[in-house]
Amino acid sequence: MNTMTIKIVLVEPKISGNIGAVARVMKNFDFNELVLINPQADIAGDAFRFAKHAQEVLDNIKIYDSLEEFCKTVTYVVGTTSKISTDKGSTNVRVAVSSNDPSLANILQFKGDVAILFGREDYGLTNEEIEFCDMSIHIPTSGDYKALNLAQSVAIIIYSLHVLKERIVDTHYREAKKEEKDLLIEWFEKAVSVLGYHERKSEFLVRRFRNIMGRSFVSGKEAVSLVGVFSRSYKRIKKCDEMHSK
Repeated sequence: MNTMTIKIVLVEPKISGNIGAVARVMKNFDFNELVLINPQADIAGDAFRFAKHAQEVLDNIKIYDSLEEFCKTVTYVVGTTSKISTDKGSTNVRVAVSSNDPSLANILQFKGDVAILFGREDYGLTNEEIEFCDMSIHIPTSGDYKALNLAQSVAIIIYSLHVLKERIVDTHYREAKKEEKDLLIEWFEKAVSVLGYHERKSEFLVRRFRNIMGRSFVSGKEAVSLVGVFSRSYKRIKKCDEMHSK
């Protein structure tokens, strides 16, 4: 199995007891790395009381001042959200994968560290914070009442991953690095720019492609091949345009 670590990340948690409860459910499912971004609650008292026998998770907490600073330390970032985009929805919202989707098993096959972000107790992650994420997950709940306690949300997500661990078949390909994915998106954007779409349509297509890349687990070879296709298409069309303009 590939060596990797999944970090559970709480963004600006406000209630000490919730931090402890999250540590407890992490211990239940063999997740040990808890990260806090600019916590608004003390890691004492209720945190240790609610953690029960998972106090070592609290002892090893890592704290960062900003999400941007933290995201530079991991390979892949997953956000949790209650906002679900469909084909008819806003193009500004990332398409969120359900917490029971079998494709989440792909997360467990990364060689680098993966972070799963959970937002504030009252309003979750902001749109700007979701932009730091490579993909997002939602938990299917009743349409009448969607709100979940922070620790409950963490428990559902990591339980899903815990179950999927048993079904993984190890792969022998190298997943694309972040730099390779960024280059692929850059060349896709260049290719789109010479296809004659108006600016708003181009932005829409690039945003959709980013969403696809976020949900996909592309190998290094696949990324290199696609960069070749997009770069060659861009250069060929650019050359034809220059010839016609003479």
